[in-house]
Amino acid sequence: MSGSGEPLGPHPSESLVGRVVLGVAGFSFDPRDRAADLATLRAGLAAGAGILDTARAYARVDDPLYGEQLAADAARGTGAIVGTKGGHSRTGPSTWDADLSAPRIRADVETSLRVFGRLDLYYLHRVDLAEQHVEEGVAALAALRDEGKVARIGVSNVTVADLERAVAVSRIDAVQNHHTAMGRESADVLAWCEAHDVPFFAYSPLRSPAPAPHLTAQAEQRGLSLQRLQLKALLQSSPVLSVVSGATRPRTVLDSLAAESDPWDEDLAFAYAADLAPIGTA
Repeated sequence: MSGSGEPLGPHPSESLVGRVVLGVAGFSFDPRDRAADLATLRAGLAAGAGILDTARAYARVDDPLYGEQLAADAARGTGAIVGTKGGHSRTGPSTWDADLSAPRIRADVETSLRVFGRLDLYYLHRVDLAEQHVEEGVAALAALRDEGKVARIGVSNVTVADLERAVAVSRIDAVQNHHTAMGRESADVLAWCEAHDVPFFAYSPLRSPAPAPHLTAQAEQRGLSLQRLQLKALLQSSPVLSVVSGATRPRTVLDSLAAESDPWDEDLAFAYAADLAPIGTA
């Protein structure tokens, strides 16, 4: 990933939907073997992953660019899209801030641009925690897109009301929210994205306490992981959805990526619907 921040259009080689995205958050906080983590991400990219997801907040106390630099080093020379996020940064061992002000967003984008050379997709990270209204951050990102410093702009951790306010200011190119196969935590936001043809990225897609006994039985019969079937269930659930996998080992990264090309048949559809039925009727 190299360049000088020249004007950019949307990345020509990859779609933003229907993908298993490699998330960097899990590599970024605790002391780890950086060389091994870099090799894991590169193995995923070599196996067909086309998108990486990171953020300014995915950092160490002593290294505020750790997560972004890891993603940049992994993606270099591959042609992969990298999405990163600003307006939210680590301020201490267990503290983070949230700031959507125009000066902060511009400063974060300029810093990220120095790491990556080009910015394929840039999100406002914690819209839900910031004191500023979403309009201020969106206006700042839209100006940076007009300047050619960002190809696409997105918002993360948003409500439908946030989205309506955001699009009143500028086109939004992507949304990223917490959403799982069993919990469907952002169903209303996903429906909005479907209605407006906006790519939706489901982060922490496996972090749901709801059981999935029917999918579990299918996984056991097929010799597959439940996690893989849950990712597939999410991918097939919407024409605008991609999932951000938090896998941090080569085996689990490759297992997650397999969900992208796995078939979805009637037995799986029936099992998934049976698991969702108690949720829908509760």
